[in-house]
Amino acid sequence: MIILTACFAFSSLAQNVIQHQKGEDMTQYMLDSVKYVLPDFTAGIVIFRDGRTANGPLNISTISQKLLFISPQGEIQEVLNQSNIDRVSVKGRSFVQTKQGFVELLDIADNVILGSVRRVKFLESEKKGAFGTTSETTSVTSISSISTEGQRYELAQHVNTPFTYRVTPYLGINGKFSYATKKYILKCFPSKKDKIEAYLKENKVDFESLEDVRALFEYLK
Repeated sequence: MIILTACFAFSSLAQNVIQHQKGEDMTQYMLDSVKYVLPDFTAGIVIFRDGRTANGPLNISTISQKLLFISPQGEIQEVLNQSNIDRVSVKGRSFVQTKQGFVELLDIADNVILGSVRRVKFLESEKKGAFGTTSETTSVTSISSISTEGQRYELAQHVNTPFTYRVTPYLGINGKFSYATKKYILKCFPSKKDKIEAYLKENKVDFESLEDVRALFEYLK
């Protein structure tokens, strides 16, 4: 059987590999806790830009950055009019739709918002070659079938597709969000430049780590 070949480490950046057949839906081998933002589809409220609201069991795809719901028939579907979604509230957690995806609002200080986006990104696949080896070239799986004694047999084409699961920190001002770089943090807190520089001198900050950025943000409150 084709299985998920790696364990998931919920750090800010974790790379894993899915082993599957060519053309197969890879997401069926992913944990729900990886392909969705929320642990379960949970009752929530959607607020649209025109003021309309809707409610139901909701979740967010980390792959497509689309808001999903469970239909009365039990099917997972995308909420209509995705571009008109303003924000989503689910069990005390708030999300706003931005160009970067659905940003979860985590904290606020001096009118600056700390947020994060959970995102899955698929990387270039490796096709399995002869004797179970892998190769990034396309030639190793160019033969998709074989004929013998008048019979045609389709050959399974196994593929290893790596992907990353990442929780990216963002900072927002006046509804606009950007990566939490040092330059942008200084722009967000111009009156606290000396305080920021002093903190960075004493602490090694990985600006791609939500935990590190959150600690700096808390220091600036």
